[in-house]
Parts: sequence; C-alpha cells; structure tokens
Amino acid sequence: AYPEIDLTLQVSIPLLDVEAEDADLIVRFGTGRYADLEHVCLSTDEVTPLASPAFVREHGPFEAPEDLEGESLLRSPLEPWRTWFAANHLDWPEPQDGSQFNDIGLMCDAAAAGMGIALIRLKLGAPWLENGSLVRLGNNAVFGHNTPSPHAHYLCWRTGTMDRWECAAFADWLRKSLG
Repeated sequence: AYPEIDLTLQVSIPLLDVEAEDADLIVRFGTGRYADLEHVCLSTDEVTPLASPAFVREHGPFEAPEDLEGESLLRSPLEPWRTWFAANHLDWPEPQDGSQFNDIGLMCDAAAAGMGIALIRLKLGAPWLENGSLVRLGNNAVFGHNTPSPHAHYLCWRTGTMDRWECAAFADWLRKSLG
C-alpha cells in the first residue's frame, strides 16, 4: 500500500524482554507490559486443547477437564496450561514433565504426530484443524468452548515515533489489516 516505505523485518525469540534499538515499530507477543514503550493491541486469541484424531481415539473419551489427568500434555512457555486449568476450575500446577516447545507450529506438528495434547491458539492452529490433523478433545460443553489467551500481539513504539508520517501510516495500515 506504501511502496515508498522501506520495511525491515527482524524476528526475535518470543516473550523475551529484548530491545530492538534500531526499530521504529516493534510487533511483540506477550502480556502488553512494556516499559518505556507506547503500544496498542493488534490481535488477541483464544486457546483450546487439541490432539490428533488417533490420540483422542486411543486415550479418550474426554468428557471433563479432569480427564486430562495423567495424559501427555505438550508444553510451551508461549501458552501455559495454567490459563486453561484456571478457566476450567482445576487447581493443578503447570506441568513440569513432557515435551516442551518454544514454537507453536512445532507443537502443533508434535500433537498431530500423536505425541500428546497441546494447548493451541486457534488462529495459529487453524491450518491443522482445517486439514483434520488436529481435533478438539470432545464436542461437549467443556471442550467445545475456548479460553482467552493471556498473550496477544502488540504494536510498540517509542514516544515521538508516530510523529513520522511513514510510521503512523504503517501502524494504521497494520491495525486495519488485522482488524
């Protein structure tokens, strides 16, 4: 939309408090607490437990949240299980055992391969759900609803950055594109 604007995309490790010193605008995934940066939320999501159809057949039926006890729960610092546990009134600690991933796509692939149950953001898990390699654990009221993720994508900038027309134009375009 703005061919006169040069864009440099720099990717960093998620959820770490890194400073992209040369960046005018930063898209961050996290909780929205960024010291010394102005920010606006770009995108929120919801999470739900997903597994391969074979895993659900072999380990199910899953009819209540308690049915996850003793199952292989795939872990990620990007989507902690405690969010889903709390939303489903389970006083369980964050799992300490099992495979852990710092990339949700890899965790989706692992769940699709039958390694366990993954807590997945629906926007990221959509391709696996659409092709049937991941499914919800059950069709009942428990596994049929989603839990808001505590994390979101934020556009961040230093004070004064939006005074530059190209930064303001890009930020406006990005918000409208994701809206």
